Parts: sequence; C-alpha cells; structure tokens
Amino acid sequence: MSYQHSSNSANQSVPSIVPIDIEPIVEHGESPTAIILAIAILSSTLISGITGLVRVILMAKPRR
Repeated sequence: MSYQHSSNSANQSVPSIVPIDIEPIVEHGESPTAIILAIAILSSTLISGITGLVRVILMAKPRR
C-alpha cells in the first residue's frame, strides 16, 4: 500500500477573520448582557409585585 500526500492543501492560505466592532453596541447600552440583566430585574420585580398582590387579596378575602 502506498499513500500519497497532496501538496495542494499545504499551499492554501487561511483568510483572515475581521474582528467585530462592538463599540456601537456597548456605547448605546444595547449589549446582550445589559438586555438580559434588565429583563431579569424587571421580571423579578413583576413577580414579587404579583406575589404581594395575591397575598393582599387572600388576606382581604372574608373567611368562611
């Protein structure tokens, strides 16, 4: 058995990767981390508000 190695693959160059400019995203506060954090804060506030409202309604409800 004889294996042959092609020299064509060794001569190919890898194209350079252009870095992404994140400054416009971070500058206006629209980064994914900021959005996720804002959603987490708003949802926790909303859930705690609804929980408090349910407690008030259940306490005000006349017992039988």
